Amino acid sequence: MTDLDRRAFLKTAGLAGAAVATGAAGAAAGCAPAASGPRAQLDPASLAALAEVVLPEALGTDGRARAVHGFQAWLAGYEPAAERTHGYGTGELSYTPAHPGPGWAAQIQALDLESQQRFGREFARIEAASRRDIITRQLAHERGDRLPDPADARHVAVGLLAWWAQTPDATNLCYGAKINPYTCRRLAAQQQKPPALEGS
Repeated sequence: MTDLDRRAFLKTAGLAGAAVATGAAGAAAGCAPAASGPRAQLDPASLAALAEVVLPEALGTDGRARAVHGFQAWLAGYEPAAERTHGYGTGELSYTPAHPGPGWAAQIQALDLESQQRFGREFARIEAASRRDIITRQLAHERGDRLPDPADARHVAVGLLAWWAQTPDATNLCYGAKINPYTCRRLAAQQQKPPALEGS
């Protein structure tokens, strides 16, 4: 990844973070397995179309598909009112918010409604520039200075980006190397520099 590409990636993440209210950090919240149901699934085609304009272009088709699948799996396993891991040095407990699925599903329906009214087609079937325009309009009144915890995101577009930004793929793309955080490495490999990503 060139310096220009890295700046573009960071700018994308920064702009999305500035469009939302500040939330608590920690992707682990609400990750315990739970029964999936209608509330836990978002329309795959609409979510894929959303990912194409929200996630960095450098991910490519396969990377975006992987992100959408992971986001759906996280949402299906989300547990409301689950105890969150508290910060170091404090015993104060906090709990995950209500399930974001129903609200996000309603927002995806709103994307389709606006797209139908303005362009005569569903959100997933309009061109990327038009999709980006709709998302920008819907996030215009949101405020914040960083990406929230995914479950605290007030809009599904921000929830998707916030979830992805805490994955190993995001770290690898940012640094242009296969760092793969949150995975175990052999002790013998600790002194070795992570290999560069293909195309970086």
